[in-house]
Amino acid sequence: MGMIFAASPVIVLGMTMLISHIADALASGQLSARDHLEGCLAAIDSEDGRRAFVTVHAEGARRNADQTDALRKAGATLPAFAGVTLSVKDLFDIAGEVTRAGSRVLDDAAPASTDATVVARLKAAGFNIIGRTNMTEFAYSGLGMNPHYGNPRSPYGRDIDEGFVAGGSSSGSAVSISDGMAAATIGSDTGGSTRAPAVFCGITGMKPTTTRMPGDGVFPLSTSFDAAGPMGHSVDCCAILDSIMTGGSGATEPAFPASGLRLAVPRGYLFADLDDQVSEDFEAALSRLSATGVTVSDVRLDILEELRPANLPKSIVSAEAYEIHRELLASGRDLYDPYIATRLAAGAEIAAADYITMHRDRAAVCAEVAALTRPFDALILPTTPTLPPALAGLQGTDLLMKTSARILRNTALSNYLDRPTITIPGHAPGTAPTGVSLIGSHSHDRRLLAIAAGLEDIIRIKA
Repeated sequence: MGMIFAASPVIVLGMTMLISHIADALASGQLSARDHLEGCLAAIDSEDGRRAFVTVHAEGARRNADQTDALRKAGATLPAFAGVTLSVKDLFDIAGEVTRAGSRVLDDAAPASTDATVVARLKAAGFNIIGRTNMTEFAYSGLGMNPHYGNPRSPYGRDIDEGFVAGGSSSGSAVSISDGMAAATIGSDTGGSTRAPAVFCGITGMKPTTTRMPGDGVFPLSTSFDAAGPMGHSVDCCAILDSIMTGGSGATEPAFPASGLRLAVPRGYLFADLDDQVSEDFEAALSRLSATGVTVSDVRLDILEELRPANLPKSIVSAEAYEIHRELLASGRDLYDPYIATRLAAGAEIAAADYITMHRDRAAVCAEVAALTRPFDALILPTTPTLPPALAGLQGTDLLMKTSARILRNTALSNYLDRPTITIPGHAPGTAPTGVSLIGSHSHDRRLLAIAAGLEDIIRIKA
């Protein structure tokens, strides 16, 4: 198979696109904000750049970069990340712009009057927004395809037919990082929407605990499950963004020593029907971890085997998504992607009593799993069971639903349990992308980032 893919951070203007590296180079004068921006804009000026972005803020970003350079030259004190480029999923409010959520349904909506809180915090930290990224319409699929704005493609195998899906729903965000179109990006995650695209694009992505992330100014899919999430080239990139998005200064987390950490492998349905390379890469990662002193133990979580909560046809997400879209579907269903409209409309069949029961069952399952996994520092599992599916022939509602459900089978577990999760690339350079997920404890997101920082160099295979 032909391939255009790398496992390591891309290099633009001779520099890796790690957030800390860019910020340090800008602060020291080694790199200007304008040159950094122009390198990103050059990457966007391509077929895959046009697929990855709904809107590019080229001139506004240039003005911001020039102002940053002028202030820095004048000796002004600037925010720590002044001039670092940021792409934003087309789900977040940016003052003065219409938030379309990857759809045409909201074309006539009023522009946002204020920034989403997470966007405002990133702006205050100095990030320069380069544009709004493409996504699955209304964030309701793990494929990342979009009939209105084009299909973002995984950087792997772009020279083969139509290429491969980038993963969804934050597909354009992931491609913007993998292709050096921005140094940082934010997506959202309801069932795997930061992590599936991170895997398929060979980067790192995080789903935070839902209640840690402000949701105001973010178009919702499911208010019980949605969480804004960071994506980048490394665990540290995600830690920096996570810190700022939750009101912090942009700190990273000191790495926990690998030796002595206790990881649990939840064997069972989450390991059924894995693609061969996914299984091989994951087991190889476990061997490397064990060799460095990590204790790896197989566990069986019978409550999960019994319920298998991911991708249930009738779910909390489905009910809440339908409630959000009920009026829009009634007045303009023909403007939706038919696949997305079908998924949204299915929530109408869920009774109020069933919805209440599902919340009660979820709380009980979360408590039981927390008790069973308390002896461990994190759970570890393959992020997705599958390699990126080919775009060619991927059409028809039934096939799209089946493929999306398989992609999100493992990721959706973290959303159901509302536990922070981070995915790290687990494949060898030059091979199809796979990912290894670490699932932490509810609300212990920063501890998970410290664990991930300590294990990243063991899990990730460098050239």
